[in-house]
Amino acid sequence: MIQKRIAIGGILHETHTFMPQRTRLADFQRQSFYEGDAVLSAMTGTHSGIGGMIAAANDWVMLPILYAAAMPSGIIVRAAYEALRERFIARLRAVLPVDGVLLALHGAMVSEGIHDAESDLVAQIRGLVGGETPIVIELDMHGNISNRLCDLADVLVAYDTNPHIDMYERGGEAGQIMRRLLNDAIAPTHAYRQAGLLLAPQYTGTGDAPLLAVHQRRAMIEQDEDVICVAVMAGFAYADTPDTGVSIIVTTDDHPQKAEEYAEELAELSRQQAHNLELALRSPDDAVMQAKGADGGPVILVDSADNIGGGTPGDGTDLLAAMLRHDVQEGTIVLADAEAVTKCHHAGEGAVITSSVGGKTDRWHGEPITVTGTVQRLSDGVFTCELRDNPFASFYGDTIQMGKTAWLRVAGVNIILTEHKTPPFDLAQLRHIGVIPEQQKMIVVKSAVAYRAAYLPIAAAVIEVDCAGLCSANLSRFDYKYLKRPIVPLDSLSPS
Repeated sequence: MIQKRIAIGGILHETHTFMPQRTRLADFQRQSFYEGDAVLSAMTGTHSGIGGMIAAANDWVMLPILYAAAMPSGIIVRAAYEALRERFIARLRAVLPVDGVLLALHGAMVSEGIHDAESDLVAQIRGLVGGETPIVIELDMHGNISNRLCDLADVLVAYDTNPHIDMYERGGEAGQIMRRLLNDAIAPTHAYRQAGLLLAPQYTGTGDAPLLAVHQRRAMIEQDEDVICVAVMAGFAYADTPDTGVSIIVTTDDHPQKAEEYAEELAELSRQQAHNLELALRSPDDAVMQAKGADGGPVILVDSADNIGGGTPGDGTDLLAAMLRHDVQEGTIVLADAEAVTKCHHAGEGAVITSSVGGKTDRWHGEPITVTGTVQRLSDGVFTCELRDNPFASFYGDTIQMGKTAWLRVAGVNIILTEHKTPPFDLAQLRHIGVIPEQQKMIVVKSAVAYRAAYLPIAAAVIEVDCAGLCSANLSRFDYKYLKRPIVPLDSLSPS
């Protein structure tokens, strides 16, 4: 029996188009960048989506192409995106013919001059492999998906969870769908709906309104034997594109009318569930005082406006300033500040230094703060994730590289300084340098939802804080130019 030849790879980036900084090729190469057999060496056995694909394809001839993932950040420089695309296409061309293509993509990737980079990439792939070769794609549920991408692919699968703890399973599902396609067991037909709804990341937890009810209904619909899969796309509100917002993709086995009906039902349900959403936010000073007065610890202070997983720089100082003002003992914050890290490493462990920290990338995230403290510990910033079901590991593998890292103790506050911004998705981020999360009175997390998998199990309480930042829940602060209007909540008209 001739084994099927399956190309496998992906390019992942969640692009915050309002960030002034651009994303470059080096940003991918520093985080996760593998070509050819290195894809399998690095990603086999990880909890990533591509790890699930590899496991599902174990009896095929796997043809690893390229896998590149960069931390969410600003628009990708055109030359960088084109370099990634051309390297992908060149490696794919070199292994032709193939029987199928499995792709791990994000869905909210934007390059200079290209709003829908995933469709641009897949169009090139489709042109190379032909119309009869199946293409199955796994997407982040925060993707802003176009109808063009639906038409280019055979099937789109999306994460069902936020925090993202099911990427491996969805990657495996993509592989099993590919198997059914290769066996001529299914004939995919899809329906696509935009809901006319824009959700800040703070409202995209799948265990909360508005998405909880939508996913409960999705799970019921997927029990229909005529349904192959359902993708509930919450969208990424900080990417200004014509396709930004909530969308629904229902794929059936040769039942187009049923696909249309289910897609419309889920789009309408998402609109109904999204009415009167309001996040209760406390000022930084109020949040710190409340945390100080709470029994036990740690209290998690959520700085979602500086949500690193949404593309922000991770150097916001509002909560650090409040902890210092209120003489907090055993408060912890992680700040991305390469300049301050270098100063700590030059001084050495045990040194007392004075340095400005944070607030250096832009003026969206507070001012730099001058502090005097003791360099407690230095690290290369490399740690292995404790939590297997981890959004971090799922994109970048189990080993995380923050660059040079320093623990600076300022009065009673632990400031973890990192060379590269790193989301708070795993407790090993703190523990690897000697800070014990469970022993802290309060911990600042620069995240909207994804921190929950690691931090909720140890949290005495959670307080949402109104800080400055590029991932503010108030979307009216952003000057959208390409977004399709009207859209709720920016416009008073109801979505139709």
